Order: sequence, then structure tokens, then C-alpha cells
Amino acid sequence: MRVKTITCPNCGHANNFLAEECSQCGINFSRYYEELEKAEALRRHIEEQEKAEALKREQEEQERLEAEARQREEEEKAEALRREQEEKERLEAEARQREAEERQRLEEERRRQEEEEQRLEEERRREAQKRADILRRQKEELEKAQALKRQQEEEEKAEAERLQREEEEKAAALKREQEEQERREAETRQREEEEKAEALQREREEQERLEAEARQQEAEEHQRLEEERRLEEEAQQRLEAEAQQADERPDEAASDEVVEIEIEELDSDSVEEHAGAFDFIEYPPETPADNPQPPVAETVEIPPSDYQPAASLEARLRIYEGRMVGLTYGNPAEIQNVKLMAVSGDHFQVFYPISRNVVSFAFGVIVSITENAEGLSAVGPDISPVFPVVIELPRPFFHNL
Repeated sequence: MRVKTITCPNCGHANNFLAEECSQCGINFSRYYEELEKAEALRRHIEEQEKAEALKREQEEQERLEAEARQREEEEKAEALRREQEEKERLEAEARQREAEERQRLEEERRRQEEEEQRLEEERRREAQKRADILRRQKEELEKAQALKRQQEEEEKAEAERLQREEEEKAAALKREQEEQERREAETRQREEEEKAEALQREREEQERLEAEARQQEAEEHQRLEEERRLEEEAQQRLEAEAQQADERPDEAASDEVVEIEIEELDSDSVEEHAGAFDFIEYPPETPADNPQPPVAETVEIPPSDYQPAASLEARLRIYEGRMVGLTYGNPAEIQNVKLMAVSGDHFQVFYPISRNVVSFAFGVIVSITENAEGLSAVGPDISPVFPVVIELPRPFFHNL
């Protein structure tokens, strides 16, 4: 059987896959990949800040453009109303001038033809009365038209004011919602920063411990080979103990299924590709000490499923592809955080973020699949991650190595 190896990202030397550091250049694999993860997390944080600032600037520009558009519409309406009023006054003045000129002309004509038109005086009076009635009716119609127009303008103005009030109320509601969302995001970022600070402190302590061990190893270089042989023997003993424990379990001894496990060696590019696997884990918010159970319904986003019997296990797991799921090996207090990378016709593939293993399981080895609309977590006093689905499988050979 071919011995599994891990390639050193610094010097390219092939090391035993259980080694914690390179036997040729001495680089620590765990610290190297943790630094890659920190750099990737910092890059994503900066990108999120830049996106938030760009969105804020875009919203401010949109509000400014809307305000300028409303101002231009109001100015255009005022200018149109002013021109209309001036046109109306001009028409009225021309009408009065024409009436005055007409009366003057008629008076002169009457004076010139007074003697000749005496017999037609009554008829002229009737005609004058008729014209006066026509002018009166025209004036009344004009006044009615003007009153109707003023009423329409008042109604349009009232409608515009109502729409403006509604837009202002909507903008205020949207602003309150955005402020609340920003507050929640700030609290989330603060919690993440505190967790990162704690992780950094633990990493610093671990680094100091490793440096002390490195100094001791430099002073005891002649004991290094003996220590590596001892570690390999202990690893072999743990493998044998795991195999013996798996043989002694009654539920696995009764199973006729054959566990098909495929472990893929990750190179540097694959490690960077899966370095952000933990970003998909959704943890429940902290709760008071008198209520230790986390409110899972508010923290887990369950994909749409009616939980009806599926046509196949592939169809059942397909909806969780690309998400963080839980894996258990029969112990309800131990649920592993893994990413369901792919689901194919006869097997599915998961990624272990801690060990960096990519493992393929056949559908035939699945013991059970448990789903819950409010999420599932490990049984125990600790606050655990919450998963939409938990898959129970036989314990693989590399577990707890």
C-alpha cells in the first residue's frame, strides 16, 4: 500500500502525512495554513467594507438626483403657471381694448348716422343687448373654465404633496431599517473581532510554545530522529486502537456495508481554495446563563424542502450541496463541521476544514440522515454550531489521528 505524503509548500519535500512540520526545512504546516486563512479573512473583510462604502455613496447620489429632479419639476410647474397667468391677463386686456374700440366705433357711427338710423334705433338696441348677452355668456363660460382649471391645479398640487409625503415616509422607514441593519452588522463584526482577538491570543501563545520547543529541539538535535520514530509508533498504535474499537462496536460489526473512503492529498492551491470553509458555518447568538439553549430558528437558514421522501439519497443531499453540514459517527455529543462539496450518482464528497482531508463516501455506507427546520446541534452543555442536516456514517480510519 502506498504511504500517504504531504508536500512541503516551502521546499517541496515529501513528508509523512501525519508530520506536523517539514523534516527538511522545519516549516510548521499548521501555522503556515493558519496564516493563509488569516490573510484570506482580512482580504474578505476589506472587500466587504469597500462594498458597503460604495453602496452608501450610490444611495447618497441617488437621493441627491431625486431631490434635484423634484426641484426641477416644481420650478417647471411654477414657470408654466406664471406664463399661463400672463397669457390670460394679456387676452383679457386685448378683449377689453377691443370692446372699448368697438364701443367707440359704434358711437361715432351712431353719431354720423343718427338722423338716418332713428327708425332703426330700437333694432340696434336689441342687437346691442344681444351682443351684450353673448359677451356676458362668454365671460361666464371663461370664468367657469378658469375656476375648473384652478380646481384641477389645486387637486394636482394636493396629489403631488401627498406623493411627496409618502416618498418621505418611505425614505425615513428605509433609513431606519438601514440603521438597524448597520447596528446589527456592527455588533456581529464586534463579536467576530473579539473572537479573532481571542484566536490570535491563543495562536500567539501556541507560537511562543512552539518557539520554545524549537529552541529545545535545536539544543537536542541528536534526539530528533528518535522523537520522530516515537511519534510514528504512537500514530500506528492509535490506528490499531481505532481499528480495534471499530471492530468492537456492535452496530458496526452487524453492518455488511463496506466503507468506501477516498482521501485526496491537498496541494497549496487546493488549501487556498478551501481556506474559507469555516465562513459558511452559522453559529447561534449568545444567550443568558439562565437559558443556555441557543435560538436556532433565527440563526440557521434551511434550504426549501418539504421533507417528503426523495427519489434517491442523491436528491435528498443535493439541496445541501456547497453548504456546511454535520457529520457524526454514532456519538450525539460529537458532530463534525464539514462542507458538502459535491453530490454525484453513487457517492458524495466532503471537506474537513481542520485536517484538510477531502473524503468521498458511497451512499451505501450512510446510517441515517437527520433534518430539522430549526437546525440540529451536538448534545451537551457547550454551545455548538447549528446545522440544517446531520449525516451519520461509520467512523473513518483517519478520525482522531
